[in-house]
Amino acid sequence: MTGTAGPAGPARSAGPNGAAVPGLADADPGPADAPGRGFQADAELHRRDAPRHCPRCGASLLAGAGISVEFWQGADRIFHTWCASCRWTGDIIPVTDMIGHEPEH
Repeated sequence: MTGTAGPAGPARSAGPNGAAVPGLADADPGPADAPGRGFQADAELHRRDAPRHCPRCGASLLAGAGISVEFWQGADRIFHTWCASCRWTGDIIPVTDMIGHEPEH
């Protein structure tokens, strides 16, 4: 049983014994459950955005030469990354817009 709807309010998720669990259906679904997204869409985004080279030494992170694990913190997607070549470990956060400057000559 995945949920029930009744006159008392919105659908509520059912616990293991079939009893309604109040508030569970009202929880924030998080980025993976956003409308129109699911595991397949998130897997495609991960493959597209995962770091391919180490930011420290430039070595490839593909084919077992490194590890990049994605997690979310608020609205940020963070790739916790390790490079087998130089042993660097750190977080890489993709950005869409960046404001920078050039020093005056």
